Parts: sequence; structure tokens; C-alpha cells
Amino acid sequence: MSCTVAACPYAPAPSASCAARTAGDQVETPPWQRESERVALLSEREAEVFELLGEGFSNRSIAQRLDVTERTVKFHVARVLSKLCVESRLQAGLVAHTYRFLYQGTVPRVIAAR
Repeated sequence: MSCTVAACPYAPAPSASCAARTAGDQVETPPWQRESERVALLSEREAEVFELLGEGFSNRSIAQRLDVTERTVKFHVARVLSKLCVESRLQAGLVAHTYRFLYQGTVPRVIAAR
């Protein structure tokens, strides 16, 4: 089991206990939990984009909803992917669902209905 994402500047350094684990160990991190813990690294606007990605919005829809250009949304999406150390919008959406599940009721919603 790999404890960090290669070439991700936001991934924590592997701990001694992490380095000692093997594929046969029983200790398993729930899917997307490490990435969910990185959500705190997102800026306020990135968090808004992250939430909308989790709801399945396209770049165009996010741009309209946040009243910004699609190019700006693409920039924010790229930053979200980088900070969460994921490779795709789909993975970011899965992290958003996991984050909502893990912290439901403890984190106020960022996006207010318009």
C-alpha cells in the first residue's frame, strides 16, 4: 500500500509505521480518506468549486453558478486536483462525496442556493 502520491507536494511525508506496512497488513485506510483530509488546504473559492465538482457540475455550469469565466474554473479545478493529489475530476468528485459522508453535519455548506 502506498502512503503518498508520487510527485504530490501536498502529500505528507511517509511515517515509520506507514513505511513498515506491507500489502498483507490488516490496517487499511478507507477509500479517499487521505485525500479528504487535504480538503483543508483548499482556498474558499477552490472549496466552492470542489463542492460543485462533487455534485457533478460541468466547468460551464460552475462558471455560470459562480459568475466567473470557464478559464477561471479550469484554473481552480487544476488547483483542486493538485492539492488533493488526485488525477481527474471523477476522483475529485469521489473525494467530495467521501468528505461529505465523513464530515456531514460538522462542516457548513459553502454554496448557498441561488
